[in-house]
Amino acid sequence: MSNPAAAEDPEELARFREEWKQEVAKKRLPHADPPPETRPQPILDYLELAESASSSSGTATPQPGPSSETISGSPTVFAPTSGYFNSSAIPSNVRHALTIYKRAVELEQEGELDGALRLYRQAFRMEPRIDRAYATQEMLASIGEAQTKAQAESIPGETADQRAKALQRAIGGKSGEDAGVVASGTLATLVEGFPPELVFDREDEEQPIYLNTLPEELLIMVMKRLHHTSIERFALVSRKARVLTLDPGIWRELVVLSYKPPQVPNLESMVPVVKQYHSDFRRVYIEHPRLRLDGVYIAVCHYVRPGLSENSWVNISHLITYHRYLRFFPDGTVLSLLANEENSPAQVIHTLKPTLRKKGLFIGTWKLSGSVVAISNLIDASGRFPIPPIATPGNHEPFARYSFSMTLTLLSRPLGRWNKLDLTAYDSVDLETGNTTPLGLRHERPFWFSRVKSFPAF
Repeated sequence: MSNPAAAEDPEELARFREEWKQEVAKKRLPHADPPPETRPQPILDYLELAESASSSSGTATPQPGPSSETISGSPTVFAPTSGYFNSSAIPSNVRHALTIYKRAVELEQEGELDGALRLYRQAFRMEPRIDRAYATQEMLASIGEAQTKAQAESIPGETADQRAKALQRAIGGKSGEDAGVVASGTLATLVEGFPPELVFDREDEEQPIYLNTLPEELLIMVMKRLHHTSIERFALVSRKARVLTLDPGIWRELVVLSYKPPQVPNLESMVPVVKQYHSDFRRVYIEHPRLRLDGVYIAVCHYVRPGLSENSWVNISHLITYHRYLRFFPDGTVLSLLANEENSPAQVIHTLKPTLRKKGLFIGTWKLSGSVVAISNLIDASGRFPIPPIATPGNHEPFARYSFSMTLTLLSRPLGRWNKLDLTAYDSVDLETGNTTPLGLRHERPFWFSRVKSFPAF
């Protein structure tokens, strides 16, 4: 004989959840904070940590080789195997509440509603936002499963057209040109698992979502005006945002603006590169080497110099710090500045312009071949000598006798940043004879990129 009360249990359970959340919200009144040593860290901080961990896993890819010829294949995205929910840094009460909440979900699925209701109450008493923590955990677990499945089911002979068609079926069945979305590699496999209808979902059900009222074409136009890092951050908002940021028009424009001489020998040399990445301009922009022009490469160098002491029993040593700056310009000009510790980077960076005349400043030219940066004709631009250093008949004005050249290797830590330059050779060239003399690199350190918002990227 059926029990009529049991049929109403699911509705009662849903009603209890809503009443319990409202009750908890009403009870959140100002109160004295517990001592620092006993105060648990808010679960919201851990939720943000979990979301940042999942977002960073989307860019954790194998590092590229030393040149563009060695960069091939599809990128692999790795999920955090020991991420937030396996971290020992989580408060014990949060971990215990998660365990209870999981068990309540299992009991509800098995039909034991009384036990599930009791455990739900216990979990919410321990942590009012435990439902959000559980949802974040499930999201990270689904990402890891999807990535593992993509790696196991990857087809070596699969063409870009086949992947594009599968992607379009997942987002609505349009062709690649009509839908305006191109993706390859693991990202295409992940997007393929997205539901057909994608919208921006709200975190707070009482708040409206104005993004859903805007046409996709307008959102894409807005994204074309953003920095590429801002575009990728927006892609982490939701699945809908991820699909919108895959529009090829966004990344094609970035590729056209970025990869031109002296970044590449000529525009025709980019044709095989685009084919290599199956016309996925996002991967071209991320994985193909390019020098960053929207900032400065800085090397912080140190060395120890012995000092003088009046006491023979005391040895004095001085730690000397100096900085090397490299700023690259789209027209092939490069500024190289050597400055001591008296001038901090905050004081120097915004003065790095072609019109600057300062001791230790050199102006030259640069070009990029694969991942090798060649800097030549570095001439003293401190103001002591005319530029260019050319002596005309009858002109006895002193001119620079030496120029310098550098050879550097461009690296990316992590992939897509292109933020490191290793100095592999530093030579002095006699302008009269053309003889080249290698200089020592004992105290030199790698250059690391620092973005400057006021510097144009193209």
